[in-house]
Amino acid sequence: MAKSKEFQSFRTMTLPTTEDRDPLSIGLSQKADEEILSIMLDRQVAALTAAGKAIPQIAKAANALQIAASSGGKIGYAGAGSAGLTAIADCLELPGTFGFQADRMRILYAGGAENLLHLEGVHEDDSLAGADDFRKSGLGNGDILIGVSASGSTPYTLGTFRAAKQVGTATIGIANNPETPLLSEADHPIFLQTPPEIIAGSTRLGAASAQKAVLNMISTLVALRLGHAVRGHMVNLVADNDKLRQRAQRILQDLTGCAPDAAAQALQSANGRVKVAVLMLQDGLDVNAAENVLALNDGNLRPFL
Repeated sequence: MAKSKEFQSFRTMTLPTTEDRDPLSIGLSQKADEEILSIMLDRQVAALTAAGKAIPQIAKAANALQIAASSGGKIGYAGAGSAGLTAIADCLELPGTFGFQADRMRILYAGGAENLLHLEGVHEDDSLAGADDFRKSGLGNGDILIGVSASGSTPYTLGTFRAAKQVGTATIGIANNPETPLLSEADHPIFLQTPPEIIAGSTRLGAASAQKAVLNMISTLVALRLGHAVRGHMVNLVADNDKLRQRAQRILQDLTGCAPDAAAQALQSANGRVKVAVLMLQDGLDVNAAENVLALNDGNLRPFL
């Protein structure tokens, strides 16, 4: 049977990688469940390798974020749809994991919070809304904005970047297509050369996995450099539930060699702050003295261990 004109046209089109179809997807539904899942996992792994190729760009972006964070700057995340959700996850996780100050974090998401339940795609086409959301965020000179867009051409995200440029806010752009506007306009572009998705255009799969990996790498490297992660421990975590309080106690025992009761008592006196509790136990300081010592060292515990 001759192939239809529509099929022939599809195959001859030059599509962005994020919109192209993976040849492995042909006949996928006819395979056994285990084989389908194995193929999907293989494509996820292939997407993650893109992060390895981008390590030099990731390192530069992390350095820019470290400069903004250490100087008291605000950190913003911008995006729409699946890419925006990936950005939101990183933004929301940093205060609890590494103690980034929540009042210095900003989320710019196409359609706002009310769009999180239904994800209406129309909002991502509005570059003016992106610029307006940026202006409302309070980001400015000395701050940094991280924009994530699989296509690299999402109007909303580009609107935030163009507004950022006008006021001197540094930008990190993460995209999965080469030579796209987001990468060309970013101060620190990160191109993730992920393969076509197993479901064409569904960038919540491989592209999003690579984006999340890169965001994790950037924020964790910055946390290490700022002393928020020491000897494999998140020493700047916010211990605001039972699980985290128990984790904080284990961290304190490991870093100081103290007994469980002493760790629990020191953490209570320090309001759950591991860094303060370490100095109290290790150097016999009271809470105020430990706070002052940390302040003189920009909150970095590493020199005292």
